[in-house]
Amino acid sequence: MNPADHFWPYIAFGAMLIAAIGFSIIAVTLPGLLGPRRTHNAIKDSAYECGLPAEAGSPARFSVKFYVVAMLFILFDIEVVFLVAWGVLYRKLVRPVDAGGLGWKALFIAVIFLLILEAGHIYAWRSGALDWASWRSRPQKEPRA
Repeated sequence: MNPADHFWPYIAFGAMLIAAIGFSIIAVTLPGLLGPRRTHNAIKDSAYECGLPAEAGSPARFSVKFYVVAMLFILFDIEVVFLVAWGVLYRKLVRPVDAGGLGWKALFIAVIFLLILEAGHIYAWRSGALDWASWRSRPQKEPRA
C-alpha cells in the first residue's frame, strides 16, 4: 500500500471544507456587491402586519413555572415511553436466561429505574414545582382557635 493513499480521505475532507467556506463567503458578500442599494426611511423600516398598524406593547409573558412544569412533563413522559417498552417485553424479561429471557436482573434494573424517577417526582412535588398557582394566590387555612 502506498503511504500517499492514507491521506486521500483527509484531502477530500479538506476540499469539502474549503468549498463550504468559499460558498459561505460568496453567498454573504455577492448580494451586497451586485444588488441594488437599500434606501432607509421610517415607512420602509416599520414592521408590517397584514396591512394593519403594529400593536403597541409586547405580548403577555409566561411565568417561569409554566416552563418548569413543561420540562417536568417531558421528563416523566419519556419515563412512560421506557416503561411501555418494558411492559411489552415483561414476560421475556423475567424468563430465565437459559430459556431465552433476560432473567430477574432486567426486572431489578427496571425497578431501580422506577425508584430513581419516583424520587425525582417526589422531590419536584415537595419543592412546589408542580403547583400551578403561586402560594400567594392560594386560599389560606384558617388558624385554629
